Amino acid sequence: MQTGKVDGDFKPNDPQEASQPQGAKQFAAYNAHPGPAIPQNMPEQEGTKEERQAKAQALNK
Repeated sequence: MQTGKVDGDFKPNDPQEASQPQGAKQFAAYNAHPGPAIPQNMPEQEGTKEERQAKAQALNK
């Protein structure tokens, strides 16, 4: 119910606040995790390419 009185706390919108982008604050959380972690030191592959393929074929039988 409105009585026609103006609240004492009411402040009109400042033009400086209106000019600042509000979307940047809302979407800041999406920039927090840019992607999967990539290890610095990857372990060397064991065996040759043919040995790895033969092992994969044996495991997939």
